Amino acid sequence: LTFYWWEALELARKLTLTGAVLLIEEQRAFLRLLVATVICSVYAVGLAIVRPYKRVEDTLLAVAASLVLLLSFLCANWTTIFIKVKEREACGPGYERELLGFRDVNKIGYAMIGLAAVAVFFAFVGGFVALRRFARIPTIRLASTRQAPELTLATGMTYHLFN
Repeated sequence: LTFYWWEALELARKLTLTGAVLLIEEQRAFLRLLVATVICSVYAVGLAIVRPYKRVEDTLLAVAASLVLLLSFLCANWTTIFIKVKEREACGPGYERELLGFRDVNKIGYAMIGLAAVAVFFAFVGGFVALRRFARIPTIRLASTRQAPELTLATGMTYHLFN
């Protein structure tokens, strides 16, 4: 099964996040963030379901990168909500903490950085596991030198045949 169309979808996602979202007027910044968050969420779920890459490690890395981007947009959303609630102060002091669970905008950033670090950590663990699995793949080696054999093909030949 081939997924050549996935690259076109990836480029459409990038174009939408960097260009089309900017078509939403600047006064509606929260709507911009919300649209970008929905696009990232749908893409991350689709990536996890479709698994367009041959190797599991590539899929895990793509999902981790997509989740880090999603967390960045969520952080921006929460920060925007926090600032808007704090500016209004109609609900009384400390309402933003009651609503979002944070006293300070910096705490939201720290929480998101921590979550992104966890996602990056899992991507590194997945890469390490992939390297260990790759190292265990048996290869053909010459008995005399323990090196991989030189398998050049003669002109007009397509396959190597062993006796």
